[in-house]
Amino acid sequence: MTKQEIIDRLVKQSGIRKRQISYIVDNFLDHILSSCNNGDKVEIRGFGTFCRAERKERNVFSPIAGKHLKLPAKSIISFKASKTTNKVLE
Repeated sequence: MTKQEIIDRLVKQSGIRKRQISYIVDNFLDHILSSCNNGDKVEIRGFGTFCRAERKERNVFSPIAGKHLKLPAKSIISFKASKTTNKVLE
């Protein structure tokens, strides 16, 4: 499901204008990203937790190039689903 599909479903369910729903969804996602970028955890009870995680530098083998490459360290956003979310998915 894409972000646009989520917006379309919310428009149908709520009756609110598409522009307003799009603004809300974009701001919601921006706040999650900026909070994680600042080192904060974003916990949505009953859904899960977003946080910033650091990946170490590592060596990988590229079958296309046929040699080992060194990937630099980087920051990623990690998501851990809540127990409630995991039960729904079972």
